[in-house]
Amino acid sequence: MQLNIELPDHLAQAIADYIQDQTDPTDLPNVLQTALENFLTERGYLSQPKKCLRITPAEQGSGYHNTSIEHDQVLANLDQEHLV
Repeated sequence: MQLNIELPDHLAQAIADYIQDQTDPTDLPNVLQTALENFLTERGYLSQPKKCLRITPAEQGSGYHNTSIEHDQVLANLDQEHLV
């Protein structure tokens, strides 16, 4: 589908400023398509793209191996360590 629309000056200027500020080259059709997709997704007219959960492991653990079970005791021990 092709649309011909006339934008108000303030909106056209905001889009032009946005395009100029981008470090990666972009063009008007890409900006408008992305904006429309975001708008329609937020309002439930388009399904949200699936996102992958990416968990980065900690470089160093707490030293406890049973935190999920003994979380209260682990937190109490940490409080005591920081009070000393």
